[in-house]
Amino acid sequence: MWLSIARFGLELSPDLAVLVVLALGVVVAGEAVVEGQVRLSLSSVLLLGGQALVGPSAAGMIGVLLGLLQVRGAPAHVRLFNAALGCSYATLGGLAFMAVGGDADLGLDRSVWSIVAHLALPILVADLVQLSVNLLLLAGVVRVTYGVPIRHQVGELLGSVGLTNAGYGVIAFLLVLLWVPAGMGAAAVLLVVAPLLVAQWAYRQHAEELRGQERALQVLVAAVEAKAPHLTGHSARVADLAAAMGEALGLRPHTVADVRMAGMLHDVGQTSLPTALVRSVASTSPAIDDYPRRSAGILGGLSFLDGALAPITDHRTALDRPDARAGLASRIVGLADEYDLLCEVGGPDGDVTARSDALEQLRARPGVDDALLRALLVALGRSSAAATR
Repeated sequence: MWLSIARFGLELSPDLAVLVVLALGVVVAGEAVVEGQVRLSLSSVLLLGGQALVGPSAAGMIGVLLGLLQVRGAPAHVRLFNAALGCSYATLGGLAFMAVGGDADLGLDRSVWSIVAHLALPILVADLVQLSVNLLLLAGVVRVTYGVPIRHQVGELLGSVGLTNAGYGVIAFLLVLLWVPAGMGAAAVLLVVAPLLVAQWAYRQHAEELRGQERALQVLVAAVEAKAPHLTGHSARVADLAAAMGEALGLRPHTVADVRMAGMLHDVGQTSLPTALVRSVASTSPAIDDYPRRSAGILGGLSFLDGALAPITDHRTALDRPDARAGLASRIVGLADEYDLLCEVGGPDGDVTARSDALEQLRARPGVDDALLRALLVALGRSSAAATR
């Protein structure tokens, strides 16, 4: 940003003042997270529009402001990283806009091709640069912190936010087009940003509904743990481990959410068994082997769990079948469950298995291939790193 200021200067214009006020409004309103990494980001629209309206240097300043203020209650080093991140991709996006001939100071008397060549395409280029810088820096941090390969993280993030960011570019183009060529000025915000605020509100309602569903399902998990105290914390650990494995394997966010839900609810069927049987860790009763089917029966009427039912039903048998005969989601949940039972829950005598021994045992199962085992190791690395923070 300082290099950009030295080369192109920094104009403190009324447009910049309006964008700063909008940035503060974005901070106050927050961003809607629907599920996983799916967001409706007003800040992305604001930065893309700012790159065309006030230039790269001023856009970098807005990126600093958003980075410092958006994550409420975060430690200083997190705010500093976010400020540097926002500053970097906003400034580089603005420089890319200029480099390809971007110019917001166009009149509507220009030809359609002129508007496309000097405004629409440069905003698209700026959007691609902003997205690329953002993904690479975030993936690099995740690689250093958790050991997740950069290509996997970039692929996962690109699959979940790539099209969304293209949409942000279209919205930013409309904002700039109305602001300068159409001569509406800051009033363009009312036509472009106001509908996004309504959409954010709707997304927040949906996100709250999802959180309500999860809170209700936690009651079922609590019932399992009350009936089988030795399983306390097991469901949460399996859910987190399975979700991390799904992410490491590059599954789509919706599939990762299904895997996580299956991990959390895979033992629910044990609530329908006699308490003495469930608490007998050494029991070999056929009823114990039947609890996955009971779990699916209990949860089968909940449509939002449709994607989790197969992993719940098959997780106990998935590791004993060849890869082609067992679904990937079922094998993920089965592997996370077996690992946690070995290394955290322990056997009838309460002794747990060492990680290296557990991995050797699991590697020998027909349904465990190298990719699945690598995903488990990545997930365990993430878990260990998070525990030490």
